[in-house]
Amino acid sequence: MRKQKKDSPASQAKTPRVGGAISSAIKRKILKEILLTLTDLSPANLIRAVGLAERFFINRPDIKEKAAAIKKAFQENHPTTRLVIDALSGMSPKAKEKFIGNFFVNAGIVAHQNRKKLEQKLGFELPWFFVVSPTARCNLKCLGCYASEYSKTEDLSFAEFDRILKEAKKLGIHFITISGGEPFSYPFLFKILKKHDDMFFQIYTNGTLITDETAKKLARLGNAAPAISVEGLQKETDARRGEGTFAKILKAMDNLKRNGVLFGFSATCTSKNSEILGSDEFIDFFIKQGCRFGWYFQYVPIGRKPDVSLMSSPQQRNNLRLRITRIRNKKPIFIGDFWNDGPKVRGCMAAARPGGYFHINCQGDVEPCVFFQFSVDNAKNKSLLEIIKSPFFQAIRDAQPYCDNENLLSPCAIIDNPWVMREVVKKYKARPSYNGGNDLIDDPEVIKFLDNYSKEYKKIVDPVWEREWKGKAHCWKCGSGGGCQ
Repeated sequence: MRKQKKDSPASQAKTPRVGGAISSAIKRKILKEILLTLTDLSPANLIRAVGLAERFFINRPDIKEKAAAIKKAFQENHPTTRLVIDALSGMSPKAKEKFIGNFFVNAGIVAHQNRKKLEQKLGFELPWFFVVSPTARCNLKCLGCYASEYSKTEDLSFAEFDRILKEAKKLGIHFITISGGEPFSYPFLFKILKKHDDMFFQIYTNGTLITDETAKKLARLGNAAPAISVEGLQKETDARRGEGTFAKILKAMDNLKRNGVLFGFSATCTSKNSEILGSDEFIDFFIKQGCRFGWYFQYVPIGRKPDVSLMSSPQQRNNLRLRITRIRNKKPIFIGDFWNDGPKVRGCMAAARPGGYFHINCQGDVEPCVFFQFSVDNAKNKSLLEIIKSPFFQAIRDAQPYCDNENLLSPCAIIDNPWVMREVVKKYKARPSYNGGNDLIDDPEVIKFLDNYSKEYKKIVDPVWEREWKGKAHCWKCGSGGGCQ
């Protein structure tokens, strides 16, 4: 298997400073031109806006290919056209400016160029974003929630969070996801958003603390998009999150929509709700509420005494994959499916791989992903660059794409290739992020269940990979199509 490039002599724990390939004046000009073009939201102007942005990716054939696909979708009046028009027309002026300026220009163009320049000095590639959970405090206690196992008394301080984000920008990272716990219970959330107004943030939230005043603050700042957790419709959501929660979620969505804040939903698929989450009824309902994007996660049996019965069956997971493909072709909403989209994101995204991410929890422990809850390093006493270069993260990257046949439909080191997690955790003596976290790698019943689950799921998707994806999708190491060695 081809390994990631080793560190060059230029690699240092201290992040080198790099200048932007695009000046601030040119960046402002790009943003102004795009915003002016989108004053009249028509398919023709959407195509012109894509063309404006495309000019700054001269050496990115992958971006040009995606831009061509987007323009074709606009020309053919694909549901994507309706999605973009509805999303932009519903945003407050500041939200529109920051979404285009911070997400597309800063994170997509400027940060990419800075990151590539830095990567040449370092001799290896860097992740595109990461997740920070600054607090584990939450006003709900949902069945099976991984965050409930963390300390409720330890938050990242403002200074610690601020320093992490400053380091991120030096690494060419301008997009951050904030999770929890409940992020809106974190006392420094808005102070962080305001200070780092050149970044774009996605916030995973239960939604119950998003009052009208909170929505107004988000609209004024413009650089954050909440993703509100749901379990289905009222019956499913209240059953897992508590009676009355669904009504509070709808109120939060109404507050966000009325104030022009971009938002979407986040849904965890379990054995109990997989069917409703993939239904037209569910998608149509949340499109009507104003959701412009939706993220699907599979329930992962982590935490103390994990309940493996809540996992979707292999067949349920595959059925959802098929339903989401249909939804994307028919509905005006952006959908991401973190497990089933393995071929689209070039495999497992964990351990700070190029284009991937990592997770910093409320104690500062840095985990390969939000579900792979073992760590060796802590962001309170090590730089992000040191952690990215760590032997623990490097070992996970070296092992990717994990399986012999490189089937990116089964990309996960926890539920699809669980032996990978067990081996690397034991080899590097990674510590669990909470007491009892070792159940995932030590409990014989959990080990047996995950090993059997992975085998049964591969029986379903291995033929799909051979028939539909092999030769078309490649992991991040062999993106050119050469295949991993």
